[in-house]
Amino acid sequence: MFSIAETESWLNDLRCYRAIKSSIDGRHDHIAKAYQQQWPNFIIIGSAKSATTTLATVLGKHPDIQISASMEPKFFGRNYRRGWEWYGQQFPGGEHYLLRGEASTMYTSSYRSYQHTPQLIRHHLGIIPLIYLVRHPLRRIESHWRHWRGRINHCPPFHQLLKSKVLKQRVVEGSFYHKQLMRYRQWFPAESIHCLSTEELTAHPIKSLNAVLKFLGQPANASSLLVKGSLPLTNPAGSKGRRNIEPPQWTAELKKRTIDLIQPDSEEFLKTIHWPKDTWQWN
Repeated sequence: MFSIAETESWLNDLRCYRAIKSSIDGRHDHIAKAYQQQWPNFIIIGSAKSATTTLATVLGKHPDIQISASMEPKFFGRNYRRGWEWYGQQFPGGEHYLLRGEASTMYTSSYRSYQHTPQLIRHHLGIIPLIYLVRHPLRRIESHWRHWRGRINHCPPFHQLLKSKVLKQRVVEGSFYHKQLMRYRQWFPAESIHCLSTEELTAHPIKSLNAVLKFLGQPANASSLLVKGSLPLTNPAGSKGRRNIEPPQWTAELKKRTIDLIQPDSEEFLKTIHWPKDTWQWN
């Protein structure tokens, strides 16, 4: 038997699925076009706990770039039923900006309500630049669990990482970068997806941001977006309840099983985007 909360979640996902399916079939085109001046023309699609908030915040300092009013609007998924008017309100005065963007890390999740996200974005917005920000798979898992544990009382303990269905889907599968990238490559050409690592962004912010600006068709003037060449600390580890959550500890067995699960996908991802195979160390 399902709990009341599980039943409500299932019903919400079903309603969301039906709305998105109708949209992909073209039944909402006339509604969407009424807000065309507020459509984003680039999106940061993930991944969770990989400095997407930082990247969006920095890009929002550019005079020609507008970032959505809500961080992570999640419109092309669970929030689609809020409607195009609501989404248009995320970009007030958007017609005055050359570029409008948003960052929703759930767009690269495996949740049912986001299974058609790439197709939905392509249907309404066409081929637009997408930025996929990724992080060392294990470090991302640690941060994601810590974040969730600090905010949700019923979050399972870390040692249940692979035993808990909800942890495996919500936390572990967020590191299946190749799987998520391939979902988007079904609908977007490779050249419209720019992949960037958190490690590279942190170590070389000006170089990384200049590459992003160039990808978006802007002059490489990232130094003007930073303070003394540094990124803003917009989402520190102590925020949102995480300051009381100690970093999780891996047992040897759990770490090995997790690496065995994730590493093949990671290696395919690195191969696909032509990054060195040793980009992430596992030991």
